[in-house]
Amino acid sequence: MHLTFATGLFWLCVACAVVAQGFILRSVRGIAHTRVLDAPDGDAAMPRRHDTLELLWAVLPAVGLVVLLVFTWRAVQQAQEPVSPIAPAVTPAYPA
Repeated sequence: MHLTFATGLFWLCVACAVVAQGFILRSVRGIAHTRVLDAPDGDAAMPRRHDTLELLWAVLPAVGLVVLLVFTWRAVQQAQEPVSPIAPAVTPAYPA
């Protein structure tokens, strides 16, 4: 594989997306572990915890991003392939 500007830019974007998604997942996991849902006076209604749903909404975009990156990688590779002519150039034979 020959490193070009397009492949370097692609892999830089992949690295940024992975780091960002890692922080998102870490944040969601941290929120789920540090949330305090005990009512101070015992009779106040507290909302139910939806840790699984929050994790799903954090993982679902990551899966979509992976699919998008796969299609982008295929497009980058296809754009870098040399273009072969459909038919060889033929010079017309004109009578002299």
